[in-house]
Amino acid sequence: MDSSSPTDQQEPTIIIQDVHGDEVRAEHQPHDHDAEVAHAWEHFRENLFFFGGLFLPVILLTVIAFSVNFGSWNLPVTLLLAALRSSLIAYFLSRLFKNFSFVFRTLFFTAFFLTGMVFLSLWDSQIRNFMGDPIYNYSDPKSMQH
Repeated sequence: MDSSSPTDQQEPTIIIQDVHGDEVRAEHQPHDHDAEVAHAWEHFRENLFFFGGLFLPVILLTVIAFSVNFGSWNLPVTLLLAALRSSLIAYFLSRLFKNFSFVFRTLFFTAFFLTGMVFLSLWDSQIRNFMGDPIYNYSDPKSMQH
């Protein structure tokens, strides 16, 4: 049995301050306020273009499309507008976080499982000559009776 007491053992140290990193950051010149403001305005203009020029028109199209009857095109138009909104949001998040791989990996993962769920739903549907019920035998309905 170990005879050392808990006080004899060293506890792990947690480094709170990065001395080397602080020295490197201290070597840089102080930031110019005018340059920082100009940089902020540049990002503001980019975001204004994105939300005012791209995202807002898609939202307005969605609101207008809600009150218009496209007949048999209702579902494709709805899915197109939803895909457009989703892709704009994914684009904005990828620019915000500057990490395309995470956003597109998540988007691909979501699209893959959405496609699978839509396929399973259509496979189990009652729409004849489309995909239909995988269990019901339409060619011999008597075989399905108990």
